[in-house]
Amino acid sequence: MNPPETAAETEGAGVAARVRAARVMADVLAGRSTLPEALARHAGTDADDGFVRELCFGTARHGFRLDHEVRRHLRQAPRERDLDVHALLLLGAYQLAHMDVPDHAAVHATVAAARSLNKAWASGLVNAVLRKLARADLINADEALPDAVNLNHPDWWLERLQAQWPDTWQDVVAAGNARPPMTLRSRRKRTLALAVLAEAGIEAHAGSITDSAIYLARPLPVGSLPGFASGDLSVQDEGAQLAAPLLGAKPGERILDACAAPGGKALHLAQMEPAAKVLALDVDRKRCARIRENVTRAQAAIDVRTGDGRQPDSWWDGVPFDRILVDAPCSATGILRRQPDVRLLRHAEDLPLLARLQQDLLHALWPLLRNGGRLLYCTCSVLAEENDDVICGFLASHDDAERIEIAASWGQTTTCGRQLLPTADAHDGFYFALLERRRSHR
Repeated sequence: MNPPETAAETEGAGVAARVRAARVMADVLAGRSTLPEALARHAGTDADDGFVRELCFGTARHGFRLDHEVRRHLRQAPRERDLDVHALLLLGAYQLAHMDVPDHAAVHATVAAARSLNKAWASGLVNAVLRKLARADLINADEALPDAVNLNHPDWWLERLQAQWPDTWQDVVAAGNARPPMTLRSRRKRTLALAVLAEAGIEAHAGSITDSAIYLARPLPVGSLPGFASGDLSVQDEGAQLAAPLLGAKPGERILDACAAPGGKALHLAQMEPAAKVLALDVDRKRCARIRENVTRAQAAIDVRTGDGRQPDSWWDGVPFDRILVDAPCSATGILRRQPDVRLLRHAEDLPLLARLQQDLLHALWPLLRNGGRLLYCTCSVLAEENDDVICGFLASHDDAERIEIAASWGQTTTCGRQLLPTADAHDGFYFALLERRRSHR
């Protein structure tokens, strides 16, 4: 059997879990939904949740290579109506290559799942393909294969990384293919939080670019973390923890987090400066419910509203904000390890559309900022089309906008901001640009 990536197989995880995973992945392969959305749509038993998530996230993470190996044994491309069968083949290949599941068990249960999907005709196909794959080596990269297959990234993505980050693109790819660490943000002094975790037998260490980040040696259910229920600890990547300090809120200031869900940055802002007035806005009503859950857990004073940042007239009271955070929707190329389905769902033609959305948000929100106020633009992207290109273009069209240099030991200075590239064992990738509104000279 091939070396395992994880020992995720648990007692009771069997055919039903694989059927559920196949339906989830079929939705993703068809482009109907993201992985989290599909998992929510095809809900199952709590006992199977961990196994199903491992199957789906792992298959998405290694999807390009798995798809290549599976298609080598198919006579024709999968039909749209049979994407659940193709998903089963990918899930089976993932078990054989990366999970601590006996080969015979993986093949047997996956074949049985085809029958449970009312695709009995496909059971022979699934059995034949997986048995062939079980005899092959699906882990060791073949240099003769295309880069997209070996590196599990789309060609358009690799081309941009190589052009924009010629010295570090391979590190960015490695980070995107890694498993993400579980990172916490401590509201209290970090040394105290680490001591509390150690007393509870939880191994952890401090982050290196913020004074609040804590990395767990292994992921744990949040309910088992001392201090999570009270809001003393929150789950948040270390790179994301940079946003609130960069915005630098002061007592009594009005702060807008314009794309706030799931609420981690808004909560950080409110906890850093409890006397500030924080408005957390998001266009998605369901995502706003997640913000409220975080706010309630931490007992923070945050006003949560559903609204589109591009249409302030529908939610703004006319009083200028002192600080605005625009954590803009983006390609998520800096957090690929946390959202591995992005490599299957995102396409090159999406970038201009995302850039237009980012520009529209900036143009609509800028007038809401008082003179002397500051706006922090950030994305979880590593691509200039969504970062420097957007901000430099905005600065060129607004003579009342001035770039404030971000002097820091982390990341690297770009033309109009600062880029933090993702690392395999620490933080995600983020872009930050800090702007101050001055009186117009027109």
